[in-house]
Amino acid sequence: MPAEANAAKDVFLAALEKDTPAERAAYLETACAGDAGLRRRVEAMLRAHDRPDPLLDRPAVEHLSGAGDTVPLDFLGPTSRPGALGRLGHYEVLEVAGWGGMGIVLRAFDEKLHRVVAVKVLAPAFAGSASARRRFVREARAAAAVTHENVIGIHAVEDAGPVPYLVMQFVEGKTLQQKIDRTGALPLREALRIGVQIAEGLAAAHKHGLVHRDIKPANILLENGIERVKITDFGLARAGDDASTTGPGIIAGTPAYMSPEQAAGEKVDHRSDLFSLGSVLYAMATGHGPFTGGSMAAVFQRLLAEKPPPIRESAPATPDWLEAITTRLLAKNPADRFQTAAEVAVTLGRRLAEVQSGPGSSVTVAETDVFGPAQALERARASGKRPWLRWAALAGLLVATAATAWIAAKNGSGGRDTTKGDGPVPQQPATAVPPSLTGPVTLRPKHALKGHTAGVRALAFSPDGTLLASGGADHLIYLWDTVSWAHRGPLKGHPGEVSALAFAPGGGRLASVTSGEDDFRVRIWNVATAVREAELGKRATSGMWDVAYSPNGRTLICGGWDKKLYLVDAATGDERVLVGEAAPEFVRGLSISPDGRWVAAGGSGETKVWDVTTGVPVATAAKLPDGMCPTFLPDSGFVGWNHGEGRVYLCAPSGQERKHWRSPKGHIDGLTVSADGRFVAAIGENGLARVFSAADLTEVATLDGHQGTVWAAAFAPDGTKLATGGEVDQTIYIWDLPEVCHVRK
Repeated sequence: MPAEANAAKDVFLAALEKDTPAERAAYLETACAGDAGLRRRVEAMLRAHDRPDPLLDRPAVEHLSGAGDTVPLDFLGPTSRPGALGRLGHYEVLEVAGWGGMGIVLRAFDEKLHRVVAVKVLAPAFAGSASARRRFVREARAAAAVTHENVIGIHAVEDAGPVPYLVMQFVEGKTLQQKIDRTGALPLREALRIGVQIAEGLAAAHKHGLVHRDIKPANILLENGIERVKITDFGLARAGDDASTTGPGIIAGTPAYMSPEQAAGEKVDHRSDLFSLGSVLYAMATGHGPFTGGSMAAVFQRLLAEKPPPIRESAPATPDWLEAITTRLLAKNPADRFQTAAEVAVTLGRRLAEVQSGPGSSVTVAETDVFGPAQALERARASGKRPWLRWAALAGLLVATAATAWIAAKNGSGGRDTTKGDGPVPQQPATAVPPSLTGPVTLRPKHALKGHTAGVRALAFSPDGTLLASGGADHLIYLWDTVSWAHRGPLKGHPGEVSALAFAPGGGRLASVTSGEDDFRVRIWNVATAVREAELGKRATSGMWDVAYSPNGRTLICGGWDKKLYLVDAATGDERVLVGEAAPEFVRGLSISPDGRWVAAGGSGETKVWDVTTGVPVATAAKLPDGMCPTFLPDSGFVGWNHGEGRVYLCAPSGQERKHWRSPKGHIDGLTVSADGRFVAAIGENGLARVFSAADLTEVATLDGHQGTVWAAAFAPDGTKLATGGEVDQTIYIWDLPEVCHVRK
């Protein structure tokens, strides 16, 4: 490397360590010693460094361009994996996903956890600098502190070895910017769903004292299939007490979406991110940002001095309340904006519930939530109400504002309101005893869903996590949106209680059964239309306790009171008996192995495993505890529960018991396993709801909320939420688990 380049690099790295713009400017004045060329080169490097990281601006799939031919990879170790580029720690590097001046992003396979990850490596040219390494690791750890489903997950940070690197969640999908470029303005419901999730992710970051400083559509990833929001690129994030400009005359962020105070080079706090969120909402509503111009100077001028054009000029159908929310977020003075991301999430969540519930819903939104107290008072005055009515209205609005702020503060990360029926109702604040490695945490529910008029008997999340299906002793099925928690339905058709639900692997169909002795049909529902499409099963003679789809979705397996196991062709409805007598009294607790080769069932008498094709029992399962309702684990072992004994069992693939846990509250009535096989939730009498590590049945969390028997439970596909259903309280509780899962990884 030429001497001039080395000198610029050394000054650049030292300048990065200065805490304030003044300190950095003073250092450059001394270090460059009148060398204008060196000063220009260092300032250019500082501007490039503080610009959004192009490696994380877009989904990794957009970078798969064969750049590996020119990227230095000599820091990788040898690999024995065919087709791999090399090895970094226990990560087999599959390809280069992208690269820039400061770092390289690799797509890799984690050999310990068997998952694909993104590995961001500090560029080898900077890896020899102690200050560059410290800065890289410090920023990585800051981002890793935020554990939330709407923030890109940081799995690990490694600063030993030839180059430091961080390991991130690998998200395949597109950015919100790409979506807007392709479709223009988004439908109202879609914009609100995305807006709620951005606000909740920001609330989590702000809770940890981080200001993102570059919220824009290009930094919002939408996961393939489900379009779950993932906020990415925390390269500009700073602690709230250090979120100022990053150099002399250098302003970090993207002009079209940054706040006025950020553009002016002033110190910023979390409310700067809220201005940017308002700009993103504006872009989703109109198809373009609020401040545009032919040059950067023109954009800055409009950002600092002008109001954005009304949304309705570009999108006349925009509701006045959405324009008001956006206008409040885009206030030039931070004090006139919403004051927390949690407050924004609550307000948008309420409006989303209203939109989804349709005309005539019971959802109400306080005007202060949308307009702020001052604007709400002006609207009251403009309405022509008598003075005493205006003051009474204002008092009520101020109380509503205080209540909203209290809920947001108690929620910390800004969770949405609990819903009842079609709309939000006040919720019991979600709380958790801080997690530790020495004992279980106690959790309180985040949401309480009311709809069923009898006990909740069955729960199932859709494979993409956007819906929760519930079935009850009231013979009804509801479909709950997992962002707003508003429901569709009820789906009617069962003459008895709904005892089990199962989504097809593609998520488009839902199967349901009832344990009523005179109803033995498997009903298939179209999830999009909530219409019953078919009734399958003709050979059964009594009600069903359980139903499950095969991994490929072609076959349904069910069983119940007549002691038999049935295979039903999901397309044709053709049915055959797989096992003539699977249990001496009834079949309950169906589970299909991950590869689809085996089916296990229990509930009474012996617990058995059969070959799905032949119905022949598997000899290695002979040691499973009698009466256990089993579930396969990814390692081919089993976890199961026994109602009468009140026990949860952990068993080896051979069926040999490894460990058991006994309920202190009486009978156990169900068990569910997270999709990755790492966690188990057991439910039962007297409000029993516990979460365990599937590795050794170590208790992770006690869920405190239900009164009476808990009859149903289901993990969300990503494992960050658990739903439970009560028999006596007729309530579905939603529990947030990411903190627990993060600690236990």
